[in-house]
Amino acid sequence: MSKIIISTITFNCLKYTKLCLKYIKSTCSYPHEILVVDNGSIDGTVEWLKTQDVTLIENGKNLGYAYAHNNIYDYAWKDDPETLLILLSNDMLPLPHAIDDLIEAAETSDVPIISGETLSTPVYCSMYPEDRRFFAGGDRITVDSEGYGNWSNGRMYSLIEETADEFVASASSKLLPTLPPTTLIETGSFSPPGHRVYRKSYFDAIGYFDANFYPIYSVDFDYTMRASLTGQNVHVVQSSLCLEFWSRCIYEGSVVLRDVRRDDYYREKWGPHAAYTVGWSIPFNGSFPAHHAGYDTSQVRISSREGELERVTQLMGYAQRRIIGR
Repeated sequence: MSKIIISTITFNCLKYTKLCLKYIKSTCSYPHEILVVDNGSIDGTVEWLKTQDVTLIENGKNLGYAYAHNNIYDYAWKDDPETLLILLSNDMLPLPHAIDDLIEAAETSDVPIISGETLSTPVYCSMYPEDRRFFAGGDRITVDSEGYGNWSNGRMYSLIEETADEFVASASSKLLPTLPPTTLIETGSFSPPGHRVYRKSYFDAIGYFDANFYPIYSVDFDYTMRASLTGQNVHVVQSSLCLEFWSRCIYEGSVVLRDVRRDDYYREKWGPHAAYTVGWSIPFNGSFPAHHAGYDTSQVRISSREGELERVTQLMGYAQRRIIGR
């Protein structure tokens, strides 16, 4: 049995971090260590985490999702390269068997990265309107046909903590019977945000996350480019399902934590046609919000780990050759 580390990254979302860790502990039956990287929370998160049975890495300030993810990489395999590393967003609630199915799939295969499925709470509430009663937002929850209408209005569907168990029980009773058996499905190089299990071989092939994507966003697309260029495909276990508040990890109160200005840096880094080399388009059908933000991407040049920039430069060379030859 491999050593298992379940990790998450936090920044000023104590309520959701509490719920995430609660359901990790209650739904995972395998022995595991919980690792939390805090990016400078000032809402009591660090103080609370120090009372819990978790391993805590404190960055002291918000260095971004990518940098914090690299903290996790460095910790996970420093003693045991065979460790299975599971990462969840801290605004996710794993349903029963979600984490166990990821572990089972990893233990019975040599696939380097396996993802579960996620369902955002706005989409869930559009499917089951009666369960809006569990949320502070109530009937203010609205979604468009694809479920993305609430991206900028995440504050409107805050789950009432006292109803969390009842909400998860209701969602489980409706969703779990619809899930397929635990089967690995190869889906290509895109690593969907949410919950995943990594082997060190995936990191060895792709390298660190690019810390220039600060504090979040476009980092998934950047990593997908790396996966495509190194032939690292993601497998999905559809029976592993988490509910995601979807934007709670980047919104808290009235403070906007999402920074979309990394999109121009992505294009600058990989080239204007880079998206087409991996078979999907840039977020929002090619729209680059950063283009309208007036942000000077020439100032975005940092490296969070030794050898990171060299690895990125090498992969960028692969990308440019593919673009020229397409």
